[in-house]
Amino acid sequence: MRSPTVTDAAPDPAFIATLPGTDFSDAFAIMVPSRGIDAREVAALAFSKLPDWAGWLLTIRNAVMRPFGIKTDEIGLPVLLESAEEVVVGLNDDHLDFRTQFRTDTIRLGADGPDLCLITVSTIVRTHNRMGRVYLAVIMPFHRLIVRSLLKRIAAKLADDAA
Repeated sequence: MRSPTVTDAAPDPAFIATLPGTDFSDAFAIMVPSRGIDAREVAALAFSKLPDWAGWLLTIRNAVMRPFGIKTDEIGLPVLLESAEEVVVGLNDDHLDFRTQFRTDTIRLGADGPDLCLITVSTIVRTHNRMGRVYLAVIMPFHRLIVRSLLKRIAAKLADDAA
């Protein structure tokens, strides 16, 4: 069986509107067999364990950013909104504000077809100053790699659980 593919997606305009003045937005999606998955489960899986290489990147980020006053301690992300279909986490800081949305949508393939679950992870960012813009430019390539990797890991975990 072919493994699911992570695709670029359009962030929900209603989600973008929750952070007026957004400077950046992206979204990635993956389709998996549905088994009653909800956004809370997806968010929990995303935060359960980062890949080792992502942990190393965060360690490097913390060492480089500490002299610039960027928060480098282990911070939990506050949950700003939570429902079965959507979980939003985010932080406001001196250099930028960001939100990440975990969303699940059930899709039925035909009248008698199976249900699938579209999992979408969207991120929006509003920068406040030059430091925020520089920080955003530096982390964006890594952000994309991490989100894509997380979606693949979530799909693999869900497939393992179903087997």
